[in-house]
Amino acid sequence: MRNLQKYGMVFRLSCLLTLKNYKALIGMSIFLVSCLVIFSFLWKVAAAKVGAIDFSSDQLLWYIAFNEWVLLSLPDTHNEIEEDLHTGRLAYLLSRPISYLGSIFAGAFGVLSINLLVLGGVTLLFTSSQVGLLSVHPLSFFAFLLFGFLGGILGIIFQMLIGLSAFWVQDVEPFLWIWERLLFIFGGIILPLIVFPEWMQVMAYLTPFPAILGERSALFMHFTWEHILVFLGMWMFWCIFGCLCLIFFYRRGLKILNIQGG
Repeated sequence: MRNLQKYGMVFRLSCLLTLKNYKALIGMSIFLVSCLVIFSFLWKVAAAKVGAIDFSSDQLLWYIAFNEWVLLSLPDTHNEIEEDLHTGRLAYLLSRPISYLGSIFAGAFGVLSINLLVLGGVTLLFTSSQVGLLSVHPLSFFAFLLFGFLGGILGIIFQMLIGLSAFWVQDVEPFLWIWERLLFIFGGIILPLIVFPEWMQVMAYLTPFPAILGERSALFMHFTWEHILVFLGMWMFWCIFGCLCLIFFYRRGLKILNIQGG
């Protein structure tokens, strides 16, 4: 119980710091709107060529908006971990009566929460002003917020894994670059996975990327309990897998520090 209170303090402090940095939130909001304008035009061309008829033109913009909303809300958690390792700050943080990975996650979740709420409002206002509100299941808007947080949590976990690679490499940016490109393709950030070749769809669903972006966004348009259960099962599997990998590589990394003298 005390540990939960400590993580709660880290979470609240992170939320306050994010709100205090309101200029960054304004900048992200402007960038989000710019992305939506650009991608909406790209969608019209892409949809005409690939014959993406499962979504209407209005639904396509909402689909892109939901993906961009979560993608831009993700904090740069990998940078914080990399800096802690390379500056030696980790040695001081380990002496605190709180898990290092837990505190990193709590702080990142605080940033994610504020970003999702602010950018979510921008997303709803801009997209509804362009194409109007969709006629969807009443629970879809609740699912919109919930699944956004779930996708963001999964994104944080895997960004933490990228940050832990700093135990073995000097620069984690190449791993981040690979992660972002795979997320762009297999996450279905612009094109829904359903328009991909079947073999690419199979490959995509063997990765966590659809649970972070595309599959989560598609649920808003095609809201069925069956699809929700499938999504939650997929999300839970990758969360457990990611957490186990975090624990494994973190312990391996600490052994390296102990052997090499910190």
